[in-house]
Amino acid sequence: MKKILALILMLGLVAAPLSAFAHPGRTDANGGHTCRTNCAKWGLKDGEYHYHNGGSSTKTTSSPTTKATQPSATKPATSKPAEKKLPGTLKVTVTRVVDGDTFKAKVNGKEESIRLIGVDTPETVHPNKPVQPYGPEASAYTKKRLDGQTVTLEFDVQQRDKYGRLLAYVWLGDAKNPKAEMLNQTLVKEGYAQVATFPPNVKYTDSFVNLQKQAREAGKGLWANK
Repeated sequence: MKKILALILMLGLVAAPLSAFAHPGRTDANGGHTCRTNCAKWGLKDGEYHYHNGGSSTKTTSSPTTKATQPSATKPATSKPAEKKLPGTLKVTVTRVVDGDTFKAKVNGKEESIRLIGVDTPETVHPNKPVQPYGPEASAYTKKRLDGQTVTLEFDVQQRDKYGRLLAYVWLGDAKNPKAEMLNQTLVKEGYAQVATFPPNVKYTDSFVNLQKQAREAGKGLWANK
């Protein structure tokens, strides 16, 4: 009888710790699970993971997954595309004469301002200067020679000035024809313009200087009273 009582007492001691965790919920392959209901009744916290088989009751806490922050895409720096260099010579149609040394023409479908290289006629349309002597005559002469005409532009080293204008020698006809007339030279020769040299565009400077000397000695145009 004493042996039977001792066995019953032993079984009671073994069952006690198990009953302390005997609450609803299936265990996983490790013999534990997470408490979802009535956790305080069993001495547990809501969401606490524990074991029913005497294993470790260490609570497993999963840290929230942090979404990786992708680096913001950096917008590539945009730069103005380089201006396409025009060929050495180009035929264009004059649309309007501005003054003695400047006119407008269609270049590749776009109206451009063209400034004659190496010469300077008296001002007629400058916003900060009055009309200069012999300016109207020079402007009228250029208009008579160029208005509505198809001409050949010949470029030098620098094709544009700081204002974006094309810089050119203007040929009335084919620039390759030895007998072709260059308007820049004619303006100097007839006294409508004086030499204005701006390096690196100096291809015909010597010719311009010689023609100016002849016009000045002959008292032509703007040199009449000098």
